[in-house]
Amino acid sequence: MAQTLTNALPPAQSGTSSSNQPSNSSLPDDPGQEVIPVAQPEPAPVTGVPVSWKADRQTWAANTATLYGVTEFHYRDYVISADKVTYNQVSTELEAEGHLEVRGGPDDVVLTASRGTMRLNDHTARFYDVTGTMGVRGSGRNVVYSTANPFIISARVLIQAGERDYRVVDGTMTNCRLPNPDWQLLAKTINVKEGQASAKNTYFKFLGVPLFYLPYMKHPTEETGRQSGFLIPVFSVGSSIRGFTLGEQYYLVLNRSMDMVVGTEYYSRRGWAPNGDFRYKGPGLDHLTVRWNALFDRGFYYQPKPDAPPVHVNQGGADINALVRKDFSPETRIAGNVEYLSNYTYRLVFNDSYWQAINSQVKSDLAWTRAHNGYVPSVETARLQTFVSPNAGNGTAPPSDADSQFNEVRILHLPSVRFDVLDRPLESPTSPLYWGLGSSIAHMSRSEPNFHAHNDGRLDFYPHLSLPIVGAGWSIVPQVALRGTWYTTSQVPDLVGTHSGVPAVRHEPLHRLYGEAALDLRPPALERDFAIGKSGKVLRHVIEPELTYHFVGGIGEKARDVLLVDTTDIPTDTNEVGFSLTQRFYVRPRLCTGAAKAENPGCDSRPREWASWQILQRYFLDPTFGGALIPGRRNVFSSTLDLTGVAFLTEPRNLSPLVSRLRFEAIHNLRVEWDLDYDPKPGRFGADNVFAGYSWGITTIGVGHALLNAPNEQGSKASLSQSQQLDPFIQIGRQNRVGFNLAMNGGYDFVNGALQYGGIQAVYNWDCCGLTVGYRRFALGTVRDETQYLYSFTLANFGSVGDIRRSNAVFRDPGAIPAY
Repeated sequence: MAQTLTNALPPAQSGTSSSNQPSNSSLPDDPGQEVIPVAQPEPAPVTGVPVSWKADRQTWAANTATLYGVTEFHYRDYVISADKVTYNQVSTELEAEGHLEVRGGPDDVVLTASRGTMRLNDHTARFYDVTGTMGVRGSGRNVVYSTANPFIISARVLIQAGERDYRVVDGTMTNCRLPNPDWQLLAKTINVKEGQASAKNTYFKFLGVPLFYLPYMKHPTEETGRQSGFLIPVFSVGSSIRGFTLGEQYYLVLNRSMDMVVGTEYYSRRGWAPNGDFRYKGPGLDHLTVRWNALFDRGFYYQPKPDAPPVHVNQGGADINALVRKDFSPETRIAGNVEYLSNYTYRLVFNDSYWQAINSQVKSDLAWTRAHNGYVPSVETARLQTFVSPNAGNGTAPPSDADSQFNEVRILHLPSVRFDVLDRPLESPTSPLYWGLGSSIAHMSRSEPNFHAHNDGRLDFYPHLSLPIVGAGWSIVPQVALRGTWYTTSQVPDLVGTHSGVPAVRHEPLHRLYGEAALDLRPPALERDFAIGKSGKVLRHVIEPELTYHFVGGIGEKARDVLLVDTTDIPTDTNEVGFSLTQRFYVRPRLCTGAAKAENPGCDSRPREWASWQILQRYFLDPTFGGALIPGRRNVFSSTLDLTGVAFLTEPRNLSPLVSRLRFEAIHNLRVEWDLDYDPKPGRFGADNVFAGYSWGITTIGVGHALLNAPNEQGSKASLSQSQQLDPFIQIGRQNRVGFNLAMNGGYDFVNGALQYGGIQAVYNWDCCGLTVGYRRFALGTVRDETQYLYSFTLANFGSVGDIRRSNAVFRDPGAIPAY
């Protein structure tokens, strides 16, 4: 190739740069001259590192330039400014005096000093009377923090021994903004190297007052900096169950994608409690998180009766949880949530979260799934564990391995293989008929008090056809299906209560084959617009009716003999009709067009749903569901479970409860949700749940109310189980907001007439540190009666001293779902 060097560089500006480039002629006027360029000899490479500057005045003496009023002295990615700069081109030595400032470099440094000397080629320097910042990036005349908590130093002398290698002499370090930082660390020498700061014999000063001495300290100076080492110890004196707590953890960086924390705590009243977590973050959504907590409980003694001998109580256990996902391709992945809980009493007594403490279920699910063009094969392994009660009796003693099976329900799928086909045209893409398929083969087991069924095999095949018809605002979807299910094990129901209603396992196969027909009819929606005053707003009222019919035949009383493991096992014969009526209210601001748009460019004319209200109910033409219903018991069928989660079938009936679902958001920052199930047969509410919240400024208040009246089985007869909970909360500010912040919540049980939980937490944050105090109260029956006094002192980008953590904070986790 011919040499293509042309006059690409503009002529150098005299008096503004130290580079000595030859003068360039102008570009050729004739474009043809560019086709065959004129060969030019390449100049010899310039030795050393090129620099450039802007100065008010400059003088030269041999190879040394003296610059006055230097505003920009560029060297690589550093920018230097000073009143006076003396620079030697041969040795690259630089001396600066008066208002010296250095910006840039790999650490985003901004250093201000009275004077300094530098050797540019060696990356060495010495600065005097320094105030410096790492993690600050300059943008023109502005300074923008490139980390949330930059590392700030001050020093009598700052020595640079190489690139990213500094030593602070007689100085301080902090993450707070100068000149009045909330806290500082003072030391004779602070070494800053490769994104880490370390110091010995350090004093911590808070609000100008020295508080304590640190023999050794290490701290990252960059946002992504991670360093293995011991974390700040945990010390607490505020629990009536644990006593005082002393703990320590070690943080270990495995590589750029993995790290872990291992540690333990000591409860003065109970013993050692190891804990930790492991984190992995891979490409895309790949991740693995494992958390574990345990307690080696030395227990305590209690006397059940005045004349009885003391009984030793051990409430220790372990709780391990793992979240995992791995994407092998955009269509194939493995994901799951696996949890192991050795003892429910351990969770009930020692879990810091109220909602987790009262949750008696442990779920594990690990599935491989591939979804391609509507075909979805999958393999799943699942385990559901529901504890009937905390330990045998009242939770004062843990069950043995032999007794644990009588204290819980376990359902296993080991494994379940599925093949599903999403609804698709039967023949060609234009075919009006759609078909779909659900199929599975599973190995299952179920055990509960006085009932054990193991090695149960099941094969299920469920093809279905539908013919969607849409036109003139009408939607009609008829559907037919055929379903066959084969079991290797069955059961014999206890109809007369000989065994307290518990069925007997029969090791004989059972098959079930039935037909299904359904019709979904949706007439055109009715709507009407109403003008709201003179504001130009429009309120639209929409009524959406829906009628359904569902028929299943071919199962009969055989449904009683099916071993119940999951929802695949609960279909029964049915002949039912239902209705649903949904009302929606939309509001649309005045249209943002023409003059309105010019007057308010930020106006929004999109409609917003103010409220919605749905009511639905079903009428059962077959009140016994083909003979599957057992009078006097709690019966849960497919026809009732997809209507409401409240079991209501204890005897033959035609009319289901009336289900109401109301959402209200007409007022900005106000949201109300009211879910109601009214059962006309006994004349009571099956469920009545209200969730409401309102926010203004930095304050949010809300309340949750849950009422349940549902059949429960005691022996062979259904009884009524009642529950009514009230959960108010208030939050002012946020946990990390500067200034004063407050949060309160609680849980009151109306049935027992007692406050089960109450918490309050107050926070005051300065610019880069904060103080938190809190109080929590647990009253969970006879198992947990605990009072906690909590505190925490936090240094931004440094750590926290105290016992407040995410699990026991009264403030809501910003990453959690909304409270209302």
